[in-house]
Amino acid sequence: MIYENEIHSPQVPRYHVTPDGAEVAISQASFPKPFHIGLKYASPARGHWTIAHSPMLIPGCHEVYVCCACCLHGVVLSADEVPDGAGRFSTVTLTNENLIKGNLEEMMIDGISHIIDDMPERPKCIEGFTSCMQHFLNIDLRVVYGTLRQKYPDIDFIDGYMIPTLQRRYTPDILGRRQLVRAVQPLPKQKAVNYVVNYYPVDEDNELTAMLRQGGYAIHDFAACQTYEEYKAMGESVANIYFLENAGPAAQDMGKRLDQQALYLPYAYEYGRMRRNLQKAADALGLTMPDCDAYEQAIEEKVQTLREQVGDMHIAIDYTATPRPLELAAFLLTHGFNVYAIYLDEMSPDEKETFQFLREQYPDLSLRSTSHFKRRLLPRDDSKKYGKVLAIGQMAAYFTDTKYFVNLVENGGFYGYTGLLKILDLIGQANAAENPKMRDIIQIKAWGCHG
Repeated sequence: MIYENEIHSPQVPRYHVTPDGAEVAISQASFPKPFHIGLKYASPARGHWTIAHSPMLIPGCHEVYVCCACCLHGVVLSADEVPDGAGRFSTVTLTNENLIKGNLEEMMIDGISHIIDDMPERPKCIEGFTSCMQHFLNIDLRVVYGTLRQKYPDIDFIDGYMIPTLQRRYTPDILGRRQLVRAVQPLPKQKAVNYVVNYYPVDEDNELTAMLRQGGYAIHDFAACQTYEEYKAMGESVANIYFLENAGPAAQDMGKRLDQQALYLPYAYEYGRMRRNLQKAADALGLTMPDCDAYEQAIEEKVQTLREQVGDMHIAIDYTATPRPLELAAFLLTHGFNVYAIYLDEMSPDEKETFQFLREQYPDLSLRSTSHFKRRLLPRDDSKKYGKVLAIGQMAAYFTDTKYFVNLVENGGFYGYTGLLKILDLIGQANAAENPKMRDIIQIKAWGCHG
């Protein structure tokens, strides 16, 4: 039988969709959540990191996912995107039989043991991931990991969690970052500090790193560890420096377990905040402040040149490019750049002061949700509407449909004055030439993941 729609293909209905609820002028926005997010839209811009990629930053770590088959599909594809990632993860499938019998602990112990025994070389570390289903049924992980640690004393075990439906105290990203450093154990203290838990190595030439080196400190950068021994050496440090709000629980957990001071020195684009970051480090660790005036003068000179090149071109920023999109927007706006839109779904409490400033001084600045369901239907035609648009971040590039974009994820390891100088250079490069591979680039999960 031939159905009618096989002869006359169905026409996709055209809906008239208004931006109400998915876009709002900052003068009318609520802080810290300007949008009500119910049904979510997931864009193809996927450069931010996933649960499958981040453990690969631990050298010698093997991932084991103990999940239902439906949960494993995305994990397998994500892990395989890392160079040599296919050999660094395994799966144990949770079945209906396990649920009925209630042998969750036994099947997890047996499954992970089987994987270890079949490996040609034992891993230094295993992070086992449990899913929502095990936790709904109250799996006893103390039994699981206690048994595994006794059975394999030469392997460090980390309890990982793939439980997006069980967000209580921590989001999946915050919890994931905290667990990444759980295998670090106390060591005799040395004159050393850690950078935690970042996914990109911090640039070596930034002023904070220079201060620490000049003060005689060794630096253990989580994202730059090349061996498992380097990773474990973080246990000898006296302090944990973290740049992302989401890394706070990890640094605080290490502080309790390892007797290490937690220092929050966030990414910043405002001169006063950058000075306060450096002063905080100097006071805590006995360091000498750099010549901040010279750095600020260099930035002002570069900004002046860049402003002449960019002119009044429309600029959009998204939250995946930088954890402080409001502050970056404020810096650019106060220096004469035409920032017209920021793509985000909520704002960090750290940016409340910046939010108030922008609300008063730039009331027409548009805040745009990335995950509101309307984003799927709203036009992505800013490049046609405004002509040349420059995007900072992959999501901003996708939603504005521009090939003039700064391919930046989580600040890319750029920090402080030198980091801002490099971001300005990237803006100049993006303005000078379009990137014809924009649509291909934004679809790569965990951009820059080096395993």
